[in-house]
This record gives sequence, structure tokens and C-alpha cells, in this order.
Amino acid sequence: MATTQNTYTGDNSTTLFSFTFPYLEESDVKVSLDAVDQATSEYSFANATTISFNTAPANGVAIRIYRVTATDSAQATFFAGSAIRAQDLNDNNNQLLYATQETVNRRIDSTGGTMSGDLNMGGNKITNVADPTGGTDVVTKDYLDTFSFNPAGTGNVDFTGNITVAGTLGVTGAATFGGDVTLDTTGALTIPDGTEAQRPTAVTGMIRFNTDITQFEGYNGSSWSSIGGGATGGGADTVFFENSQTVTTNYTLTTNKNAVTAGPITINSGVTVTVPSGQSWVIV
Repeated sequence: MATTQNTYTGDNSTTLFSFTFPYLEESDVKVSLDAVDQATSEYSFANATTISFNTAPANGVAIRIYRVTATDSAQATFFAGSAIRAQDLNDNNNQLLYATQETVNRRIDSTGGTMSGDLNMGGNKITNVADPTGGTDVVTKDYLDTFSFNPAGTGNVDFTGNITVAGTLGVTGAATFGGDVTLDTTGALTIPDGTEAQRPTAVTGMIRFNTDITQFEGYNGSSWSSIGGGATGGGADTVFFENSQTVTTNYTLTTNKNAVTAGPITINSGVTVTVPSGQSWVIV
């Protein structure tokens, strides 16, 4: 396959880069950094086969020097009765040859092909894509069975729009949703569970399952409290309302609410239970 480009990696010091392909006009030679074409004001020709950058490309920058032969008009035009020079014939033939080589090197035809660089769609979409048939079809995304993505930098993945997951979605770490979450299933939602000592740093609206008292609980902005609170029992029985026997954290009854607790109750040293005026706490 004919050479129509040369690639390098920037090191923040080198400014001269040679290329090995022939060309007809200097304007046919293009330069890109990280897949972004550079203006001719950013570089110059040190000689016929060397590009000189005004500023050395930074460390790790992908440098590409490539050829795009102009085909808007023939390199040489012949008129009736004019002399035909071998150079003109060669230039016209080379124009066709170079353009063909460039097309061959960069094409992906109907029988398939391999991309050796980035595909810039210019804001357009790739549509009507068939489902992959094997893991190697999506080797770096692996979305046939699982989807694993660990982006560089902040580690955040932002999606705008709808995401449909058929199967199990596993998230390691925190996930933040800026809209409503709908669980359209006949299954169940499993929430975090643990002892009181394992409670996380509280944020209003948190819910979890407390394994010490075997109840669901939520944080209301000032304290953890049971939610649901229905009676429990053996089998399908709903007979017993259970509560802890020790108050370990300061607590103030919710405004305009009374409370009832099954005793005996121990209030730890230094802990205060506040019952606002006009409200009551009954221990039975």
C-alpha cells in the first residue's frame, strides 16, 4: 500500500518532522494535531520533505502529516496544436495516481475495512447500525453482556436523554440522577443495609435498612427515624411494633407531634430528649 501519511508523537521540544510521500503542490500536504487540521500559519516547509512547526507540539500530541491531492482541475491542460511535454503528462498521471492512493488508504467500502485513525463525522450521526454479533465487534465497550466504562480525568460519565438497561446495571461508587428514576418492573429494589454504627454521613432524604432493629429508616434532616413502621411478626403476622430500648442521640420531637414508646427506656448520659411545649411523649 502506497504511503500517503506519516505520524509522530509530540515531545514538547521537537519542531521538525519529515515525511516520505511524494506530492505535486505544497498545498496538497496537510498537518493535523490530535486530529485537528492546522492552519498553514502554524507551520512551514523547512525543505521539500520536512515540516517545521512554529511551536513544538506538546507531549503526547498525535501529529499527522498527510497528503490530499487537489482534483478540482487537471494539473495540466492541453490545447489543440499545442506541444505536449512529458512533464505535463506525468503530472496529470500522478494527480490521478495520488488521489487514488489516498482514496484506497482511507476508504471503508461495502465489504468492510479497518480504521487507522479517527473518524470525524462533522456533527452528523452514524445511523442504521446492525447489532454486533460477537464481543470483538465492540471490544472496548463490551455492551453485549456488560458495559464497563472508566473514563480518564474526573471519572464522571454524563448522559443526556434516556438510558434503557435490559439486565443488571452495576455501579461502583456514587451515582447522581438529575431527574426522576422509574423502575418499571415486577421485581424489587434492594437498598443499602447495615447496623446503626455503619450509618453513612447523613444527608436529608437518605433511606436504608437498619439491621439492628430490622426496620427501614430514613434521615429527616436532623435524625434517623423508622419509615413504614408497620407491625411485624412470624410468618405473615403483623402483631408487634418494636422500638429500641436506649436513646443514644439527642432528639427533639417533630413540631406538633406526640410520641409513644414501649418501655423500659434508657437515656444515655449526656443525651437529651426534647419534648416541645404542648406536646407529649408517652412511655408504656
